[in-house]
Amino acid sequence: MALVDEVQQHLGSSEINQISQQLGISPGMAQTAIAAAIPMIVGGMAGHASQPQGATSIQDAVAAHDGVTDNIPNVLQAGPPADVGGGSGGLLGRILGGHRDPVQQGVQQASGLDSEKVRKLLMMLSPIVLGVLARRQFGGQNAQQADPGQLGGVLHQEAQTAAQQSPHVGGLLGKILGAVESPRA
Repeated sequence: MALVDEVQQHLGSSEINQISQQLGISPGMAQTAIAAAIPMIVGGMAGHASQPQGATSIQDAVAAHDGVTDNIPNVLQAGPPADVGGGSGGLLGRILGGHRDPVQQGVQQASGLDSEKVRKLLMMLSPIVLGVLARRQFGGQNAQQADPGQLGGVLHQEAQTAAQQSPHVGGLLGKILGAVESPRA
């Protein structure tokens, strides 16, 4: 199952209602925004993971979010965490790197939400994406010991799948992935 689909499986109507209440939007609008945000997060992470420091930073974030999927209602009830982190740019900076702004703009364009609501949405969904990655990719293995390069490859493949399966953000994801693949060519 694709990573995007697996993350969305963890977001039932109760979780979508929690997100909509946190953002002050309708559940339908929240669903649309979530459907845009998850593939964009995966694409941004894939772009950041193409650099060794980015892959290591994401790996550390995955390890720190192991077990999040066991407690998603409480994670959402707490609301978006503060995106603190100084020079590293907080959680979004650590997992998206230089792709943070394109991801935020892509979600804003696809969902119609304002930039502050998009930032809050990304902050609510990112720990869930990281938690699913931790559970899925490293199941029985301690995530601290996993290879960041392997994670980068997995994220790149998942981002390509997301671009194909999510036509409403596929072109935006293609721009992020194209920027990643161009230097390699």
